[in-house]
Amino acid sequence: MLVLIFEIPAYLFHYLTIRRLLTVKKSFFAHLILLFISLLMAGMIIYIGDWSNLPPTFLLYLAGIQYACTDSRAKKFTLALMLASTVFAWNVFLDNILKTYADFNFLVWARILFSALLYLLVRFYGPERETELGNPLWHLMLLLILAPEGIVFSIVLIPIENSPNPLWLPRLYTTLLFLSLFSFIGLLRAITVLAKQRKLEQKNLHTEMNLQYYESMKQQHFEIRRLRHDLSNHLQTLLFLSDAEKKDYITHLLESPGMVQKTDYCGDQTVNAVLSVKEQSMRQQEILLRLQLDIPEELPFANADICVLFANALDNAIESCRSFPKEQRIVEITARHRKGMLALSVKNPASVTLEAGNRLPSTTKADAGRHGYGLRSIDEIVKHYQGNLEIRSENGVFELFLYLPEPIRTHSV
Repeated sequence: MLVLIFEIPAYLFHYLTIRRLLTVKKSFFAHLILLFISLLMAGMIIYIGDWSNLPPTFLLYLAGIQYACTDSRAKKFTLALMLASTVFAWNVFLDNILKTYADFNFLVWARILFSALLYLLVRFYGPERETELGNPLWHLMLLLILAPEGIVFSIVLIPIENSPNPLWLPRLYTTLLFLSLFSFIGLLRAITVLAKQRKLEQKNLHTEMNLQYYESMKQQHFEIRRLRHDLSNHLQTLLFLSDAEKKDYITHLLESPGMVQKTDYCGDQTVNAVLSVKEQSMRQQEILLRLQLDIPEELPFANADICVLFANALDNAIESCRSFPKEQRIVEITARHRKGMLALSVKNPASVTLEAGNRLPSTTKADAGRHGYGLRSIDEIVKHYQGNLEIRSENGVFELFLYLPEPIRTHSV
């Protein structure tokens, strides 16, 4: 019991390390589970040849991580194995090799110092908590971690007996254990590099998709405005048509988007372009659009970014409305630009349930790998402008709310 008290800082550092790598559920019990398995992991005494400590501690640790965190299973399993192999290797070294040369106080401080160094390594050189490499890459990292994990388990569970040279065995164990320890640094670095590369690829993909989306909206809006400007030519044409031809010609004009659709909703032309196109699509799907816009002038943000914010938010709302009866298909948009701040709220009926600890809901589409970019694109833009994004789902109503501060303008002297 005295040892447990003295080593409390080691448990806390390990608990913080887990929180730095993984997303923990927003519940007191989940954090309590993490504290318990941190105590087991950082403070467990492991002797070579003893089967009573290592296997049950390992299984409880994996189970605790799987329960208390909200990340993908592959990510949780891989990172849990990395932490377990590293901490187990250090504990085996302390309890079997260093113990013959050091006293109790030194061993306690050694555990605390190791846990602190592990936390600092993860904090300053590890990947971000939101890092998601995808199952194929996590499975690859899982295969790589099996080697150091196997080293530790082999040393503890399959000890070498009746060695002809007793001095040779501790040196071998020390070498193997430190190889297992240093493999953690390499694997952590590999995950960080892969995460940065994946994030860069996603950012480039999002940028390309956003520019294409904006150009498409811009072109459609231009066609609508051009059609309306050509109205005088259409009227002149009607003068020379027969009564039957006039009727067909007028019917065709009335059904065109430029005649039935509003094109000026606010003072920003990008918002107008998106809303004019989306409202036409919603009308065809019998979705009611309610607007409360207070944007008197052009917004001081990149046109492509504004297009992505409004278009993706509406695309998600339209997708959700399709699964509801016609009388419930209502999308409400409220936007206001005042005092250097753009606020946007989009509400729609939805049956989605937000997972605890997740900022963004997972896509409900079967092909998850090809979908789910909409909210991530919005999130990237909000982060770029140092704004805030909130997702709510209550009483069958899903709301996306965000605000963006105006970018700081720099003036040349």
